[in-house]
Amino acid sequence: MISTTTLRSYRATTYAVTLPDNSLIGLRLDEPSPQADAFLRRQDATSLTCLNAWNPRSKCVPVTRNMAAHQRLGRDLASRGLAALPHIGVPDRHGWRPEPGFAVLDLETEKAMALAERYGQFGIVRYTRGGVADLILTRHALR
Repeated sequence: MISTTTLRSYRATTYAVTLPDNSLIGLRLDEPSPQADAFLRRQDATSLTCLNAWNPRSKCVPVTRNMAAHQRLGRDLASRGLAALPHIGVPDRHGWRPEPGFAVLDLETEKAMALAERYGQFGIVRYTRGGVADLILTRHALR
């Protein structure tokens, strides 16, 4: 089950997505993003979903295991024909390390949740054009 401390940490994180032109979009939970809206319009897309494979169930594991899981997730996305942009979760709090992941255009929530659960994650961050960035918790977070 996810702790309130971990939830607060997720909320105190910027989810930075690197666009094809190397510019960045910073998503914050419960906040709109005019930059993300403009990017999604240009891509004729409606959503952007951030997911990663680092530190399953928010338990620190060695960097080598995290990188191996990150690479497997990248291969899983590619094998499904999904184009993924790099993203990194940058915490406000010192002592928490940034975690790389992937941001995928128009990935169905159910598919994103299945991938997040496969990699032991507590949730995904989903931004829908014209809305706000939402944290959607997986079953791992609720048990």
